[in-house]
Amino acid sequence: MHRFIYNGRNSRDFGIVLSGEDTWRKAVPDLERKQIPGRNGDLVLSNQRYNNVKLKYHAGIIHDFEKNYTALSNFLLSSPGYHRLEDSYHPEYYRMALLEGDIEPKLTAYHHEGEIDLTFSCMPQMYLKSGEQQKLFTQGGSINNPTLYVARPLLRVYGIGRFAINDDIVNITYAEVFTDIDCELEDAYKGAANWNAYIELSNNEFPKLNPGANQIALMTGIEKIEMIPRWWCL
Repeated sequence: MHRFIYNGRNSRDFGIVLSGEDTWRKAVPDLERKQIPGRNGDLVLSNQRYNNVKLKYHAGIIHDFEKNYTALSNFLLSSPGYHRLEDSYHPEYYRMALLEGDIEPKLTAYHHEGEIDLTFSCMPQMYLKSGEQQKLFTQGGSINNPTLYVARPLLRVYGIGRFAINDDIVNITYAEVFTDIDCELEDAYKGAANWNAYIELSNNEFPKLNPGANQIALMTGIEKIEMIPRWWCL
């Protein structure tokens, strides 16, 4: 029996029978089209981003409808915002998603069972679960990005000094044992403390992992790097 897990809860906890036929949609590029007098065709301009994608689960509750529906709706409505979403239709991936629209059920004549369409607005990335596996570098090396898309890793860097990922060099000027660098959020921190003042970026860009081979270099003062690469695709 298929299931989804959203914000840490399994759909089976709510007695749901699931259909995921509408979970195969893909994100599309955010493009602007302009028509120019005297020129055939549209001029297409890319905004260098992808739009959110809507996924819909057709859910049925066939036992203890009132109890399960109440528990489900309270759970979904209690924590607005993006949460992790994964399902058994796409077991190698997860998304960041938020509930969109109502969760109004269609009931049988005697209210013993009901059907609900649950719609989630998802960030465009389908993250590979393999990209959650931590990679450890105690010296220079390389890492292969298996996708066609640039990944923005999460780094924990030990020491004070410089390191490089490809041509992106980062200089850490102060640290207390380690510095966390989130290349997707473009943020450096230690616990709750903002650490951006203590890093210098050679290209004014946070490091990234290009498709294919990426070179990692630990320079003076850096003891090791723990990396979560965050591979993703569409």
